[in-house]
Amino acid sequence: MASKNKLKNIQVRIDAKLKERAERVFEAVGLDTPTAIRVFFAKVADVGGIPFDLGGEHYSEEQLRRIDAAVEESKKPGNLIGPFHSVDKLIKALRS
Repeated sequence: MASKNKLKNIQVRIDAKLKERAERVFEAVGLDTPTAIRVFFAKVADVGGIPFDLGGEHYSEEQLRRIDAAVEESKKPGNLIGPFHSVDKLIKALRS
């Protein structure tokens, strides 16, 4: 482990909602925020750049809220169909 005098602190101001959303993801994969940040820094150093595409799609808060609502709606038992014993029966149900 690195000696105490070689460690540096970082302070960052970040939007509270963004922090909460990110921390939910970290928790889901078993990380706390400091560990997730260390993993990110290590990956940046290893690959010599940002380890993901910065030009990807960006969703607004409203879009994210609607996506979350659609996911929850899809989980309701009344919205489920199937099981299907053939592709033809699946397609027929989807078209009805």
